[in-house]
Amino acid sequence: MSENWAEENLNTIRTLMERASVYRRALAPVAIAVGLLGLAAAGLAEVMGWTGQGRFAAYWLGVGAVSLLVALLLVRRQAVRDKEEIMSPPMRRVVQALAPMLLAGLGLGVLEVLDARADRDSVRLIALWMVLHGGALHAAGFFMPRGLRWLGLIFVFFGAVCLCLHELGQVPMLKENAHWMMGWAFGANHLVYGLYLKITAKPTDDE
Repeated sequence: MSENWAEENLNTIRTLMERASVYRRALAPVAIAVGLLGLAAAGLAEVMGWTGQGRFAAYWLGVGAVSLLVALLLVRRQAVRDKEEIMSPPMRRVVQALAPMLLAGLGLGVLEVLDARADRDSVRLIALWMVLHGGALHAAGFFMPRGLRWLGLIFVFFGAVCLCLHELGQVPMLKENAHWMMGWAFGANHLVYGLYLKITAKPTDDE
């Protein structure tokens, strides 16, 4: 069994290395879609006046669920187009790398929703979400394009900065613009990364 496990791991790593450029291209529409959803969600929250901290976590957990669904649909479409199974061994590796940090972020969001306090701390939640999301991207970056690790580090860095500002009490402006902060963090950053992947993508043999 150990020999089969080692052989499967080697084959998975080899496939990931050989198809790095393909996965890089496939990641572009996912990042762009998630980025646009993040910016649209931030704008909608501001226009509709959903600025209360009591509904902040629930709203963005819903946005995250929609973004995840859209990402899965895009991945499925690409898999069908390329005649590949969706949960291939490389995809399972990526999911396993992402899962721990993303589940931790989900848990923090649920705890925030269940918190009965009226003055919930949205800035601290955003900062922790950024750090956890960055950690997830960095972990997945070992099986995907190298730029994904850099994006993960950017999330971790700015999340840590927000935590420092929070501890120093320098957060009044951030609290007043929490939705735009989420739009920048999870919308603009993903959109810029997706556009970068799309612009710098090399044409395939079929093109």
